[in-house]
Amino acid sequence: MGVGMERFYENGARCGSPCLQGETDRGGLDLKWKMRSGLFLLCLCLLFPTQAQYAGAFSERDFAARVFGWSGLNGVSGYNQTPQNALGYPPPLATPAVPDNTKLFSFGWGGYIELGFDRQIHNLPGFDFILFGNAFYAGGNPCFAFVEPGYVEVGIDRNQNGIPDSGDEWYLLLPRFPDTRNAQGIPQFPLPSNFFGNVPVCASPIVGYADVTPVSNLGHPLIPDDPYEPGLQNGSAGGDPFDLDWAIDMQTGYSVSLEKAHFLRVRHAGNTVMGVLGLSSTEISAAALMRIPGDVDGNGCVEDSDLLAVLFAFGQQGDRLFEDVNRDGAVDDGDLLLTLFHFGTGC
Repeated sequence: MGVGMERFYENGARCGSPCLQGETDRGGLDLKWKMRSGLFLLCLCLLFPTQAQYAGAFSERDFAARVFGWSGLNGVSGYNQTPQNALGYPPPLATPAVPDNTKLFSFGWGGYIELGFDRQIHNLPGFDFILFGNAFYAGGNPCFAFVEPGYVEVGIDRNQNGIPDSGDEWYLLLPRFPDTRNAQGIPQFPLPSNFFGNVPVCASPIVGYADVTPVSNLGHPLIPDDPYEPGLQNGSAGGDPFDLDWAIDMQTGYSVSLEKAHFLRVRHAGNTVMGVLGLSSTEISAAALMRIPGDVDGNGCVEDSDLLAVLFAFGQQGDRLFEDVNRDGAVDDGDLLLTLFHFGTGC
């Protein structure tokens, strides 16, 4: 159920008149959350009474700032009326084997969420944004993940009014695997039921869907994981990375070239009954944008203030420095050159 401009969540709080409520609950499925979090999360909290910190330099500017539309249809009861939980940072206690379900929005077949940021989604070399959910490695084994995939669309603000509406266009980010296109090249959903629940992912990784890769509070939330390799890679905090180069017209199947996008939408990709767990549902806990190299302040533009920040921090060392553009632990010539090379990008 969409919401109007005056009825969206922003930075974790309701704006304007009350948000419209998501649609149909899914009662009686608390067992799903008890199995996933219950005693596991309790034990984790006892072991780690303070909130663990994610690695690296990042700020609130890097994460989704507003919810434009949503429906909790067929989501887990108690979690399908809280779209504001998809804003801001990933949940603090998440590990690859035990998800942190304290900050989630849940939606099943027919449900969705539309998110916006404080800057544009730029088409950068490599991945452009990351979606965090509550997938986990069954028994801690990275070759078996409990997944509930959602497919992702991006919106272009053609009329430049700052909200997704009838004047805008949406494009599917075509999943890499499983590829659901029919003989005419048109994507088809829902996915088969074997892509939900405890799924082997080493031989055939699920790539290009949300809520299939676990989250780790020990990693960097702005470093994309390599979705084709087992486990979490490159010091990443996990989640599922996406690339604007995957954009297609969902009606024709034709590729679309996008330099940038303004909104994203996640829809549940299945309509599967998962035994005692009930209907499948996608869960989203956060969304992060990659930074243009040299965008020290995270405003989406590499400009004078970024160059000055690197110069003033020159020689500093540490693993949480925004000015350490190449993330090698020191602000040096390499960071200055990267900032100069990208100067003016995004402005």
